[in-house]
Amino acid sequence: MKIECDKVSFKYDIPGDEWALKDIDFTIAQGEKIAIVGPAGSGKTTLIQLLDGLILPTQGDVFIDGKSIKKLAKTRDLPSIRRRIGVLFQFPEQQFFQETAYDELAFAFRNFMEPDESELFERARAVVGPFGMNIDVLRQVSPFQLSSGEKRRLALASSLMTRPEVLMLDEPTAGMDALGRAEVVSMISLLNDTTVILVTHNLEDFMTIIDRVIGISRAKKVVDIRLPEIIDNLDQLEEVGITPPLVLKVQHWFKQSGMKFDRVYYQMQDLIEFLKSNKYLKSSSDLH
Repeated sequence: MKIECDKVSFKYDIPGDEWALKDIDFTIAQGEKIAIVGPAGSGKTTLIQLLDGLILPTQGDVFIDGKSIKKLAKTRDLPSIRRRIGVLFQFPEQQFFQETAYDELAFAFRNFMEPDESELFERARAVVGPFGMNIDVLRQVSPFQLSSGEKRRLALASSLMTRPEVLMLDEPTAGMDALGRAEVVSMISLLNDTTVILVTHNLEDFMTIIDRVIGISRAKKVVDIRLPEIIDNLDQLEEVGITPPLVLKVQHWFKQSGMKFDRVYYQMQDLIEFLKSNKYLKSSSDLH
């Protein structure tokens, strides 16, 4: 699925309200992993609602495989697009309402596909397997009995039941501890052929799996760069209120002092090991 934004602008129907997004242009190819970053209130969540056709652009248009979202809405063909896109909004576990975790897992698939129960069961077992979840246990327990990490995994698995070509995730690690965040990143890393669009305030969580960063600030696109280029654009990010990950800032500081790196490091522990091997640090405590 190819997604294109052509001068997309959106304004909520509130008298005197400013533009939530203005003149957004970009193209996302199938299989790309994209992080959308920006200060609170910059329009990130509005953007993924536009990409899914939940709201329509005030100006401009979104094209899915060359088809206009606005035209699809007029002809009532948006469901044909939405079933190809999975969306997980912030704190999805707060939206659970089914009696069992299995029914919660199956809800979207039942709604879009109307499968027979044997097909549903086999699909569910295949989806939850890589997530380390037992399908028989899910049929017996309420989703509200699960741990916070299990709830987030269940929500993510549910969004994958329809085998979406595109998965959009709004702050998928919000409110999670370090272990839970690592589990979510690991699960997303398994989606080799799926386009993943992440809205996040915590870019550092996802730098090992994303290809590209799109920065939104004050309703406008201010950055659209491949991940390896981000370390040379930290000042530009900070100027528009986007806080770069600490691991990149540390490398930037060292590079300014003349140090040469063999590559860009995206995890702090890897950077520490590199610095220790080059005798810049005696121990990892030197960074604290």
